[in-house]
Amino acid sequence: MTRKILWQFWMGLVACLLLGDVGRSENHEWKRTKPDSAIYLPNDAGRSDRCNQQVVGVVTKKGTYLAVWTMASTEASKDQRVVASRSTDQGVTWSVPGVIDGDSKTNPGSASYGVPFVIPATGRIYIFYLKNNGQSKVRSDITGFLKWQYSDDDGQTWHSVKARFNMGRGEWTEADADAPGHFIGIYAPHITNQGDVLFSFARYGLAPGMKGYESWMTEVYFLRMDNVLTEADPAKLKFTVLPDSPQGLRLKRTGVGDKELYWSNEPSWIELSDRRLLTAFRTRNGTIHYSVSKDRGVNWSSPEAFLARDGKPLRNPSAPCPLVRLNDGRIVLMFYNQSPSSTFGPRNPVYLVVGREALDARQPIEWGEPVKFMEVSEVPKEGTTYVQVASYSSIIEHDGKLFLFYNDCKHWVLFKEIPADFLKY
Repeated sequence: MTRKILWQFWMGLVACLLLGDVGRSENHEWKRTKPDSAIYLPNDAGRSDRCNQQVVGVVTKKGTYLAVWTMASTEASKDQRVVASRSTDQGVTWSVPGVIDGDSKTNPGSASYGVPFVIPATGRIYIFYLKNNGQSKVRSDITGFLKWQYSDDDGQTWHSVKARFNMGRGEWTEADADAPGHFIGIYAPHITNQGDVLFSFARYGLAPGMKGYESWMTEVYFLRMDNVLTEADPAKLKFTVLPDSPQGLRLKRTGVGDKELYWSNEPSWIELSDRRLLTAFRTRNGTIHYSVSKDRGVNWSSPEAFLARDGKPLRNPSAPCPLVRLNDGRIVLMFYNQSPSSTFGPRNPVYLVVGREALDARQPIEWGEPVKFMEVSEVPKEGTTYVQVASYSSIIEHDGKLFLFYNDCKHWVLFKEIPADFLKY
């Protein structure tokens, strides 16, 4: 056997070992949403990787695409962990995901909902996430402290930091200042034109006298990362929670009689051209609500439902609704364009709608017509959840193109460019 043939043989064998599951797993069903590439396809025989959600992407200073998400055997299980994968060829191929933190021998205890942030001046990358400490007031993956790790080599290696941050007290959290908070944030922090770095999140609590998921209550807050752009020591990061109030942005749930139950969470936010901040968030009222801040996130207007062109509210079940503002001023919203038919859905199909600023109007965004973007028909054979597409996903703009880092049924982790045809206003 010649050296060239031997080399080809070994390369073929390695490819079979590394990609064998891609070739045979679920009959290529992962391609049904027409992704450009697969960031990760579950292949662990122990089934510890079957649930993959909250996929957040960023582009590093060197142009590397970094995807961060939460992996587990099932949602909220004890083995839930934050992982990251890199692509140095603009999303064509992806590295084997490495565990940032989570339930392992080296990182005991579950970790969830990692969000990356790149320091523009230095290229340092942070991943912020929730680290459970063994307690579980609402649910284990919602109870914990804010932790972070950093990389100074473009995401190739990561360094732990002993520091942690308590996300603060609200009316629904324990009075003990040392007790862990209850929160989720699912979108990467970003920077305003005035230099503020803001991370949107929601605090969680339980309604008195109720049990189970129906007792959950949520409200929107923002974490200002006060010195992250300039502080060289990652253990000395400082944070401020906004608004500085025991009550965040609250929306009373409809259909629950006279009970004081509130639900507003998973906020995304943009900066308008007049420097006002606008946040959009998930509700349980069949709508997407928004709020506006004129003072850099310190105070916010009373939440209102986003209205379509016909004056009726944009419809959305209890599901994420990421909002991004493009460099040319267009605003893109991804949502499900349907009224709720169950507690969490339907989260299929998913729609895109493009808007333009209308700064003098009561609602500062005027929306175009929603366009169906992706649709799936069934749960993957090895999946762990119901039919849903692109829930807990993120959209980023890079080099004039718009990219989606997403999951299909919280199972396959995928990447695709959003075609320009879906971005017409």
